[in-house]
Amino acid sequence: MKTVLLPYDGSEPAKRALEYLTNFAKEHSSFTVHILNVQPEPRMYGRGRTSILIDVLQQLRDDAREHAAEIAEEAAVQLRAAGLECTTHASVSPDTVHEVNRIIKENGCDTVVMGTRGMGGLGNLLLGSMATQVIHSVDIPVMLIK
Repeated sequence: MKTVLLPYDGSEPAKRALEYLTNFAKEHSSFTVHILNVQPEPRMYGRGRTSILIDVLQQLRDDAREHAAEIAEEAAVQLRAAGLECTTHASVSPDTVHEVNRIIKENGCDTVVMGTRGMGGLGNLLLGSMATQVIHSVDIPVMLIK
């Protein structure tokens, strides 16, 4: 592990993955972390797309990106305190897995470390799981922290 991607949404599973990395850094500080938070793309339905509504939609995107940056920075503060070099990435997108792959490719990440809610196979089958989607879509090792 030299360049790690930490998809981070501030949830308890994500916090456990963050804690794992801060503890891991105590013995192995020679890696960097890219923290990614993706917020969903705001949507507008209907035909009446006036310039006012388009402006509102843009403001919602800007607010979502700012919120993503704040969440990613929360994790960065803890990683920096543990002596790790890290970079934050904030994104607004309808496709989180696409953003995960984009950050991996752009930054040469060699490992993904992410939290999982720990649902069993049946739960994943019925509800889907971001961890499952990431595992199946990336070409690098994924470490799941339960």
